[in-house]
Amino acid sequence: MAEIHFYLRDQLAEKTTIYASVSYDGYRVKISTEIRILSRFWNSKKQRVKELMEFSDNEDINADLIKMSNVLEDIYKRHREEGELLKPTQFKDEFYATKDLPILRTKAKSFWDHFEAFISFKRNQLSDVRDYHNSLRKHLIAVELKMKRPLSYRVIKNADQQFLTNWEQYLKFEAINSKGEKGLSMNTVGKQNKNLKVFLNWSFDRGIYAQFSVKAFPTLMEEVDNIYLTEKELISLMKVKLIDKKKQNVRDLFLIGCETGLRFSDFTRMTDEHIQDGYLTFLPKKTQGHSNNKIIIPLSERFIKILDSNKGEVPSIKKMTITEFNKLIRVICKSAGIEKELKRQREVAGKKVIESYFRYQEVSSHTCRRTFCTLKFLKGMPAQAIMKFSGHRTERNFLKYLKLDAELTARKYGEFF
Repeated sequence: MAEIHFYLRDQLAEKTTIYASVSYDGYRVKISTEIRILSRFWNSKKQRVKELMEFSDNEDINADLIKMSNVLEDIYKRHREEGELLKPTQFKDEFYATKDLPILRTKAKSFWDHFEAFISFKRNQLSDVRDYHNSLRKHLIAVELKMKRPLSYRVIKNADQQFLTNWEQYLKFEAINSKGEKGLSMNTVGKQNKNLKVFLNWSFDRGIYAQFSVKAFPTLMEEVDNIYLTEKELISLMKVKLIDKKKQNVRDLFLIGCETGLRFSDFTRMTDEHIQDGYLTFLPKKTQGHSNNKIIIPLSERFIKILDSNKGEVPSIKKMTITEFNKLIRVICKSAGIEKELKRQREVAGKKVIESYFRYQEVSSHTCRRTFCTLKFLKGMPAQAIMKFSGHRTERNFLKYLKLDAELTARKYGEFF
């Protein structure tokens, strides 16, 4: 009869692998289960994982150990009945070759192993993965430390593990915001919830963990006056004198973005080949793979002036990050006199606060699309036509880009009163 014993590969290590030792007919074979645990969760007397609230995977791992023990016993019995004596290497090979082997290599990986695989996947999709690689990772690690237990899908899923409570408490009142203060804004909390759901849904789609409801992580949102630039401000920006060639190219590409509605990922890779016979023809990077996603935009007078000032060539800012671009365009906008002071109410750390800010501080590469959509709408262009140029597929998403303050709305629709 085979004697099966489970033990830790290194009892002194903080985290180590569970091994199986099988003694039979004068032989002994050691087999890795490929399951790694914290040593303090192991009960060497029972040869099982301790049943503790702080280690939510204990039931699954113990069930797997029982299944593995049965597989090992079956291998021995089957060959014994056939009069065949397996050598240790053959025993190990047959164990790993068993189709219904409950090692489940995905389970042998930790929550963070899967997170790293998710980041690698996103890198192949996006040019910028900081939302996941930096922000989401940082906040998940902070909550893991706050809970004093390893994160797992089960911890996130089960309400009795208190992940949701700790997650909300940390984001709303403990996480450090951009001003160095405690507590994130409602929109930032909502963004982190959205990012977490992207990761969880990725895991569900790959069968890493059985799907569960993620409704407890809502994409919270409050209205924020993300600005657009007025025609007067665009003229001022066009006229500002810039000696530095890099700043000139940043300013010119920003204005091209305002004239076309293109994203940063698109107007920074635009070349002369995209311009033919007075039109810009482009395949947006974000919607590549969709059918009929090509956009054709007539060149505006301002766009043509920019090309003429660059000897007919499209300005280039190769290898510049979006962060560097945003910093430079804000400096340029300040030089152009886009300095009007504004106030807004926001919810930060669970409290309503009044913030003061200058218009140039809110300018970014995304201001281009808001400016394009809003100015074209104010000039009377139909929404459906603007959407064709901007690449928006739904009116709901398109309307987010329209920034009509009370004064402009009254002017445009005054005839209806």
